Amino acid sequence: MVKRKELSDDLRSQIVNAHKDGLGYKAISKRFEVHVATVQSIIRKLKTFNKVENLKRPGRKPKVSARQARCLVRAAAVNPRITTKEMLKDLNGQGTKVSRQTIQRTLNKAGLNGRRPRKTPLLKPNHT
Repeated sequence: MVKRKELSDDLRSQIVNAHKDGLGYKAISKRFEVHVATVQSIIRKLKTFNKVENLKRPGRKPKVSARQARCLVRAAAVNPRITTKEMLKDLNGQGTKVSRQTIQRTLNKAGLNGRRPRKTPLLKPNHT
């Protein structure tokens, strides 16, 4: 199962100190109100890597930050007729060099697909 949240470094060091004092996994889990499996994984990490801090994760950092992604989604919601090429010009103006496909992927993750609204004729007074 995937980890949902990370414990603070302070709490992890307290768990390690309790383990070094000779407490068992169940006693430690009750004292700090975490699962026994969490305590086991922290102790295993200590024995393997000799540290309790978060390890560096693999993978490339995203080029579009979360803030920029929200701005892109907001721009698409406000003006549905805006194209990804226009968004690309705005991002390049801010100093972020990304491709058009990256912007498309960002919008797709937010649930916005590549459709433009239909052009409808304006209503005139004789239509009423």
